[in-house]
Amino acid sequence: MIIVQGSCLDFEKERPNVMEFIGTLEWGAHEKGKIECSSSGKALGWDFFYIYFDPDFVEKLLDLYPEIQKQEGNDVEQRFVIWLGKQMKKANLEYYLKLKDVPREDVRGFRLNPDHYRDDSELDKLR
Repeated sequence: MIIVQGSCLDFEKERPNVMEFIGTLEWGAHEKGKIECSSSGKALGWDFFYIYFDPDFVEKLLDLYPEIQKQEGNDVEQRFVIWLGKQMKKANLEYYLKLKDVPREDVRGFRLNPDHYRDDSELDKLR
């Protein structure tokens, strides 16, 4: 899941607007995405929320809207969030969005395949 964090002043009032906007994206993509929107709490007068996007749905949007790739960002997910924020502003929805989490594989050091790294004959030479 690609998680987008947003903030607004009153989430309970704004959630239907967010879901309606996401519905227009689904309608444009001709696909029902596995998208969820939920509150993550309040702080200092702001309501924070998460929007969970299915990566397959985002891929479909990338094919449909090539201008997503033209946004300034380090990776596709950041470009998508920037594009999403701009599209929401065009629809008069003022939210502050940022990329919260992207599924990534945590790898440290080199990745060696033990089947190709050495075989039993190499071990016999070392003995």
